[in-house]
Amino acid sequence: MKVMKSLFAMKASRIFMVPVVALLALTSKPAQADGPNGEKLYKDTCSACHQPSGSGLPTVYPALMGDPIVAGDPDTLIKIVLIGPTKVLPANRPKYSGVMTSITGLSDTKIAALITYVRAKFGKGASAVDEAEVTKVKASTAQ
Repeated sequence: MKVMKSLFAMKASRIFMVPVVALLALTSKPAQADGPNGEKLYKDTCSACHQPSGSGLPTVYPALMGDPIVAGDPDTLIKIVLIGPTKVLPANRPKYSGVMTSITGLSDTKIAALITYVRAKFGKGASAVDEAEVTKVKASTAQ
């Protein structure tokens, strides 16, 4: 009889625990756990020039923090990353002694994660950018 009660208790606890464990698994993951880490991509690719704080280096590299381009039309920022600012921004823009070249070697998914991080962190919470948008802009700049 004791064995039967123990088996019943074990079965009942499993019935309860499985949904709880499944729920915890769904809710405890960070938002970017399955995709590229935009913050790490920024640190590895951009922070040497634009600084970890996004403050840039005066007269050398522009600040990203509070820059209207960062918070503005995401396609402009995507183009800057893909082909460089000299081919995207107007000629009368502020000039810096450092030159940003295009960022090559990153997948569209990683570029989207990088730009999403930059826009969220330095663009006053500007909207996210997805891979499809990067792919679309990349196709339009290749023409």
